[in-house]
Amino acid sequence: MDDRDLRELCAAGELIRPSKGLYVPAHLADDPATRAAALRLVLPAGAAVARETAAWLIGVDVRPPGRWQAPPLLECLVPLGAVRPRRPDINAFISDLPTDDVVDVGGIPCTSPARTALDLARYRPRFIGLAAVDALTHAGLTSVAQLEHALQPLKGHRFVRRARDVVDLCEPLTESVGESWTRLRLVEAGFPRPEIQISLRDQRGLEVYRLDMGFVEEKIAMEYDGVAHHLRTPQQRSHDDEQRAHIFCGWGWRTVAATAQDVLGARPLLEGTLMELLGVSFEVRRRPWE
Repeated sequence: MDDRDLRELCAAGELIRPSKGLYVPAHLADDPATRAAALRLVLPAGAAVARETAAWLIGVDVRPPGRWQAPPLLECLVPLGAVRPRRPDINAFISDLPTDDVVDVGGIPCTSPARTALDLARYRPRFIGLAAVDALTHAGLTSVAQLEHALQPLKGHRFVRRARDVVDLCEPLTESVGESWTRLRLVEAGFPRPEIQISLRDQRGLEVYRLDMGFVEEKIAMEYDGVAHHLRTPQQRSHDDEQRAHIFCGWGWRTVAATAQDVLGARPLLEGTLMELLGVSFEVRRRPWE
């Protein structure tokens, strides 16, 4: 099979190309064993996969919206004193790498979930870091207490304050990266921190709906609508509209639906809608997520 055949298979969606010269069957792209086997072919000796690659290997997707359809970055840590690999498609960082920070995943040395979470919280934009910390704690791979403990010896190190702020905002019950982004945007805009995963129950005490987040006293909910489950078809949109009308009639909750464009975009439409419903007004603080 030559390069042309491989390009055609990639274009047809049968193969993905996670690294130069490395191809994986598309139907196995999410299989941890396949991921490990692929990474084993390109990982430099003495290194451990880290950051976005480590999250991907252990089952957490932290790719930003612009790269959702692209393979994850290939990133690794090289211990102090070792030679950094020169492979152009691998981002290698020289760092202290204690043995406690490395775990074996399918035969691949990988930064531990706690180390992975803190590295992403330190070196990625806040919305990526928070999504990673939320997802890794939600999966039970680490905990807020573990992350707080791991932060203590890093006091004074580069970007540790950013990581501490991200860990402070962590909500392990969060169920999607979009919910993490929405909560961060609200807090950074100046709104109170919303409660998350709010249960709406019937007269028998059975849960009927669960809201992504909201302000309980005011009965204002925020829901993040991702493309796959909410925006792909008119039927999905109609179903959501009917459900939110039922929530208002049955429980008195008003719902603001937000999309990735609303949450990641620059225009303060989301904040304006929420202020109107809450009956408040203030100057929106919007920090770019860079």
